[in-house]
Amino acid sequence: MPVDMKAVIAEALKKMMLQKSIDKITVKALIDERHISRQTFYYHFQDIMDVMEWSIKKETQRLVEQSLKMEDMRSALRIFIAFTVEHFFILQRLMDSQRHAEFQRFMVESLENYLSQLLRYNDRALSIDYEDSRLLLRYSACGLAGVLLASGGNPDLDPDQLALRLERILSSEISEWAKT
Repeated sequence: MPVDMKAVIAEALKKMMLQKSIDKITVKALIDERHISRQTFYYHFQDIMDVMEWSIKKETQRLVEQSLKMEDMRSALRIFIAFTVEHFFILQRLMDSQRHAEFQRFMVESLENYLSQLLRYNDRALSIDYEDSRLLLRYSACGLAGVLLASGGNPDLDPDQLALRLERILSSEISEWAKT
């Protein structure tokens, strides 16, 4: 079976981020870590942020697929909460980096994509125009990202209670918009 070099490089970056800030990680350090050539790296990625964006998209795709198999929104949200708690150290490192704006954009776009797919999957069409639905999704994704990042490092976090509250908020936002 052929090696997924993109996944190998992304895993090396994740491992390195446990040791130091993404701002301190260079392409050279990454290729040295994986014992690959510079040419191999640049064949697959443009730079470190390209690796990060690819990783976030892949992880989001996996989380979305997993969450869409859940019976309800609360169970789906638990998946995102568990991921945030499990990877909080790396997420915090990204938020503390010079590239936090790019990371925030990746995260919000990923959550917006998830919420959009959740609506389609549950066959909930909004009776609002396209621009309003995009705004609702962006607004909800920004709020969800903020809550996940603010809650992920809380040692007293009750994931079930957070999922329940988020489900109530997201469901009522969508229901209110659908009425108009």
